[in-house]
This record gives sequence, C-alpha cells and structure tokens, in this order.
Amino acid sequence: MQQRVKREKIAHKENDVLAESYRLKNKFSHIWCYPSRKRVEDTLIGHLKRINGEKVLDYGCGRGELSRYLLDQGANVHGIDITSMYIKEAKDHCNLGGYDTDKFRFYVMDAHEMDFPNNFFDLVVGLGILHHLELNVALLEIHRVLKPGGRVLLQEPLADNLLLKLFRRLTPSARTKDEKPLTGYDINLLKESEYWISDLRFCGLLEAPIAMITSIIAPKFPDNVLLRASDWVERKLQRAEILYSWNQYVLINMIKRS
Repeated sequence: MQQRVKREKIAHKENDVLAESYRLKNKFSHIWCYPSRKRVEDTLIGHLKRINGEKVLDYGCGRGELSRYLLDQGANVHGIDITSMYIKEAKDHCNLGGYDTDKFRFYVMDAHEMDFPNNFFDLVVGLGILHHLELNVALLEIHRVLKPGGRVLLQEPLADNLLLKLFRRLTPSARTKDEKPLTGYDINLLKESEYWISDLRFCGLLEAPIAMITSIIAPKFPDNVLLRASDWVERKLQRAEILYSWNQYVLINMIKRS
C-alpha cells in the first residue's frame, strides 16, 4: 500500500493528472450537465446546505474548490490531500478569498491513515477520491474519524460502462496507475455493510455516452432531444436497479450507525 501511495503522489505532483483529467473532460462539455447527473449533484448540494457550524472533512481536497464552497455554507473545514502542491494552492485560495483563518485547516495526509481523533467529524465529503485508495482500508478509516450518526458523501466513478472503459483506456495521461473505479461487487458491499445506513444514487448509464456524442455533434445545445430521451429510458432502468455499475457515477450517501 505504501508503494501505491507513493505512485499516486508522483502522478499528481509531477504529472498533474487532475488538470489533465479536467482538460480532457472539457472537450465533452455535455458530460457536466446531463439530466441524471444534475439530479445527483442537486442531492449532494442539498445535504451541503445544512452544515452551518459543522466540522467537515474535505476528503482529497485538491486545489480547494469544494473547501471554499463548504466554507460558504458555514462549515469548519479540514482538508487533506496527498500532494503538498495541492495543499499549498488550497490554502492560498482560501486566504485570497478572505475566509476566516480559524475556519479552515489543510494537511498533507494519507487517507488510509489519518491523523485525526476518533469520532471527530460531523461530515466527510469527497469527489472522486475513494477509487484512488484501498477501498476497505479507506472506508474503515472514514468510519473511525466520523461521529456516530455522522454522514459521508462520496461521488465516485463506476467501472463497467463499455464506452467509458474505452475512453479511460484511450486517455492514460488523465489516470493514475492504481485508480480503480467501483465495481458492482464494491457497490453490493456498501449496500450490505453493517457499519453504515446507505443510500446510493446513480447517473450516466445511457446519458454519459450520449452526452459525449452530443458534445461533438451539437456542442451549443446541452439540453437536446437525445439526452432527454436517454434520460427517460435511464430513469426506468434506475428504478429497476439493474446495470447500476454501468453508470458513470455513484453518489455514496451513508450514515455511520450508532
């Protein structure tokens, strides 16, 4: 695991795979705003509107974009990332933004072994972090630092959509060697865990591949008939709870059992 952490650190610090990932995704602008993704993001934002005064861990804070949003909602933010470059930028952005310095702290830290006490946070939130980690180790550590009844919100990519698999294979510069999107097996473990009360929301089963196509053929029309039609079909498939690991993303919303 130590070698995995070392490789991840190099990939982010020296190759800046985060920036490369955004650069490539921005070529397909509709993937940011297709209907089912907007619904999942609305669910995430809905939970983040109720965190005034709470102690929140920005789990894999990167350059601090999410941290600043959490601060705007009144949270006391602790951000961790594996890369000192990201931590410096997160601190700089918060300082330049005029946020109260007593309200945020950033740390270079390995998420597998965090330097926080037990039952410390009200909320843990991360976007696209868990799939870079050893899943079971990371979840146990989140469980340890979260208060009983506390919530974890994690938006993560999924493994099985064939077109997205091809896209990942063709864009290795935007990936790290060890990252592993979540599989159907992983999702079942989360749903059946005795440690958590879970609610999982999915998006992009049909809409993510269609959004890539419409980004090319009709880039100025993100609200288009192809995406609306695929959303209608996708809603029915999601209700049937089939092929969930073929979606683009899952929003993991779990509460720590008391």
